[in-house]
Amino acid sequence: MLTSLKTLPVPGSLLLLLLLAGTALPLPSDHALAEAMAATAPAPDRTLRPLPALASGLRLAGESDHREWPVYLTRKQAGQAAVFELALTSAVSVMPEGSSLRLVVNGQTLAERPIHAFGQPQKMLFELPSGVLQPGLNAVRLSVSQRHRVACDAAATYELWSDIDPARTGLRFPDSALGLESLPDLAALAPDGRGAIRLRIVLADASDMKALSRSVAVLIRIARETGITHPIVEVTGSAHHSDGLTVIMGTPDELRALGSPAMPQPGNLTLVENGGGVTLVAAELDAAGLDNLAQRIGSGDLSVAARTGTPDGLAALRRLRATAVEPGTTLTLADLGARTSEFNGRLQRTRFDLRLPDDFFPAETGSISLSLAGGYAANLEQTSQIVVRVNGKVAAGLPLADPKGDVFSDKVLRLSLKAFRPGLNTVEMTTQTDTQADRHCDTLAALQDPPRFLLVEETRIDIPSYPRLLGLPSLNASLGGGLARQAKGNVPIYVPFATPDMLSAAATFAVRLGIDMDGSARTTVKVGRPSVAEEAAILIGAFGDLSPAALAASGLDAERLRAAWTGQNIDGAAPQMVNATNPLQRRVVSLQSISRNEPVMTGSIRSPQDPLLQIMPGAPGPSPAAGPEGFSLPQGPSGTEVMRRWEEQQQGRDPLRNTLSKMENAVSGLFFAPPIPHRHLAPGTTLVLAQGYPQTGSDSFWTIVTAPSTTALAIAVEDIVAPQNWRQLVGQEARYDMQSGLIEAEDSAPHFHVVTQPGSLANWRLVAAGWLSGNPLIYAGLLLLAALLLAVTTGRAVRHDGKGTT
Repeated sequence: MLTSLKTLPVPGSLLLLLLLAGTALPLPSDHALAEAMAATAPAPDRTLRPLPALASGLRLAGESDHREWPVYLTRKQAGQAAVFELALTSAVSVMPEGSSLRLVVNGQTLAERPIHAFGQPQKMLFELPSGVLQPGLNAVRLSVSQRHRVACDAAATYELWSDIDPARTGLRFPDSALGLESLPDLAALAPDGRGAIRLRIVLADASDMKALSRSVAVLIRIARETGITHPIVEVTGSAHHSDGLTVIMGTPDELRALGSPAMPQPGNLTLVENGGGVTLVAAELDAAGLDNLAQRIGSGDLSVAARTGTPDGLAALRRLRATAVEPGTTLTLADLGARTSEFNGRLQRTRFDLRLPDDFFPAETGSISLSLAGGYAANLEQTSQIVVRVNGKVAAGLPLADPKGDVFSDKVLRLSLKAFRPGLNTVEMTTQTDTQADRHCDTLAALQDPPRFLLVEETRIDIPSYPRLLGLPSLNASLGGGLARQAKGNVPIYVPFATPDMLSAAATFAVRLGIDMDGSARTTVKVGRPSVAEEAAILIGAFGDLSPAALAASGLDAERLRAAWTGQNIDGAAPQMVNATNPLQRRVVSLQSISRNEPVMTGSIRSPQDPLLQIMPGAPGPSPAAGPEGFSLPQGPSGTEVMRRWEEQQQGRDPLRNTLSKMENAVSGLFFAPPIPHRHLAPGTTLVLAQGYPQTGSDSFWTIVTAPSTTALAIAVEDIVAPQNWRQLVGQEARYDMQSGLIEAEDSAPHFHVVTQPGSLANWRLVAAGWLSGNPLIYAGLLLLAALLLAVTTGRAVRHDGKGTT
């Protein structure tokens, strides 16, 4: 049984006004910081429904670009007279006379407006005709055509961009009420100003990890089925109203103690709508009944899947999810969101994403075929070409060399499987079309040029058979499903203490992890430390709460972290949740967590006692040499270091030793994990994700997520699970800088492989061929050995035949 109630929204709290003086102020203490963070943000504008976060970001770059969002609406919302609002800021190089933005809803072009958003944001309002929006899923698409003010060369097109402000862009309705009628209508929940959906778990006992894991499982199914891309989970003990979705599960006594807004009969659910938020209340008589009820949510009569709406909206949701492509799949550009386009500019860029499964084994065993359909005009310059990049690296090219032009329907480009990786891959096709007129650069006259290039949406992508072998450590492979595979479908997430910050960070990470996992996999939140025998575990906590052994298992040096993260908040105080969207609060938390001194200074004016010197490469500690006023002087490398470097260079010149070393590393590195080297920590790093093994020869595999303090951890995890950031987590280690918003990660090769397709001769043939293609020396050695055996066998056969004929 499902019922729906309506309650009045809770009045907004008082806003704390911060007066900032023009002089430098010292950073606050932990207690003062906690008090300052208690200030709430202004009351949200609930009549504006922002758009969900995208993995591709919100910058429209180049001469042509587009973004697309699936937007779910209830019957009540779709029946209102809605307005689409857009806030745009463009580069100063964008020409207002020749640049425009187009709004398309459910395949219908509604309006096209000129872009003059340079210098300050431009606000555009589009009134949507009646009947354009439908109940269920709708597709909202923004596309831009941008031209440079003064330059006509291809390089200048990289200066063209327009940024969408997510907090001021979306659909505005006269009535903010959702009008929920069923569980799938939960997809109509409005994201916040970052495109994230706020999810709250209300627990009667913060130490009840079974109840927390039960609610996390429910949120994972809701997020997967409704298309949530950026979940932010808060674990709390109060049932007050808030935006987003709140989940309360318990017995009748527990619900009364929590102050639940509804008291459904045992075995039933109730949705309580409160302005911009919804509370889902589930009741049962005991824990076993709650487990059973939680498993039913998301299937059968309690399905939450958003499967109704327009064909364009359903297709947009499929593209947003970006499920893994299987061998033998054929896709078109239309399936990937691109449209047929005639282009008269200098450089057209077409991007799309391809997700490969977590056990995809990159190798030179085949190629993905990109069959182009389109054409190009006559009299293009010899520099005109098509270049295809995979994850930023050139994978294929095609010159547009015919002076008479050409029209083609099946021009095939081969993209090596080696260029791809497990998880999300970005494929970008850039078409450079230069003409002699570009040398004269009449920017206004060029707007009337005829089309130079045609790209048809029937352009086809064919996925071949590819090898399957899970490579570890690899953040992109393990977070995309590899951890669930290693953990036999149940990924444990450990936190050192059951504090609200720790539990919220763990729950946020668990829900984001569950979005990419198989529907049958689940996550379990636990307090403590995993055993060495645990096959796949995630440890989340401030670095002061994690043991040096656990950090070392993932290649992190506890002493280097301590030197880099001075002034960390590890005194046991539980800082209050902060407003993560407030730039001032984010900067204060980041600086306070990393160092009590403002790190806006150069290394030349730091004192020898400054612990930040210890994180600089080649600076293990204070130097005995000092310059004027006690400042440290840079020291050169020691004689031992120079000798070691020369010895390594000399060894590299020995061909035989070098070849044998490579063969040994290749053979041992396929199924045996080598020791993980310690890496330096760059200044400004707020969050580190790293993977490794707790002990040599063990099958266990740990993922560490750590930050200098619990406050920084809670905020940084909210940032890192954003789809644009989540896709950048590759290789063995990734580091996030909260102040700059940058992620530093290296797409390194895995050290260890796990068999995922046992008993498949065809897959083993592809794996063997791929491994040999990556180890040509071993391949050559095997060929030599085979030739030697053939020669010996042939020689013996000839001698035997000779004796037999005499």
